Amino acid sequence: MKPNHHSLAYKMRAKPNKTYKELKQKQKAKIGEWAFQSTCEYYREHGKMPEGDAAEKIAARVYDKVKSAAIWVPYDEFYKAFLHKLPRYEARIAEQGLPEEAPPDVPKKKARATPKKRGNSNKVCPECGRKMKQQFIGLQHCKCGMSWHKGTGYFQRTSDMVFALERRKVGKTVKQCPVIRYRG
Repeated sequence: MKPNHHSLAYKMRAKPNKTYKELKQKQKAKIGEWAFQSTCEYYREHGKMPEGDAAEKIAARVYDKVKSAAIWVPYDEFYKAFLHKLPRYEARIAEQGLPEEAPPDVPKKKARATPKKRGNSNKVCPECGRKMKQQFIGLQHCKCGMSWHKGTGYFQRTSDMVFALERRKVGKTVKQCPVIRYRG
């Protein structure tokens, strides 16, 4: 049987002496955000930065989140990094104040994890709200009969319309531009 390489137990066995620096940037950012939120919660309750046992309790709580996200780093490494960041958190809170808490019933907007790829449709149909499909660059269609053209904007398709690419010479290069032709 092949071991599950995503499991925390496998990661711990494979690299028992992993350092905090070896984590991916995304993982460090996630851990840092959790640590900052927990520090802010403590600051709201007590009006001061955590020290000693309080810092250790916060670190243990955040480390549980780290383990539940299947991110492997030894507790000692994590705790050392957390203590290193505490003065920075204090300066951030003093400079910018405590971040506002979002009401629990309002879901947070999820940030886009990957950068937007070229050519993806970003238009939403004003009629039905569906995401429009791209036929050519600068020409997108929806199932309900709406279309979007780079030069004209949104319009309703009719049965006599034909969509094509037209070659145009711009300077020394030849470019293909989407055009709408009519049968008849």
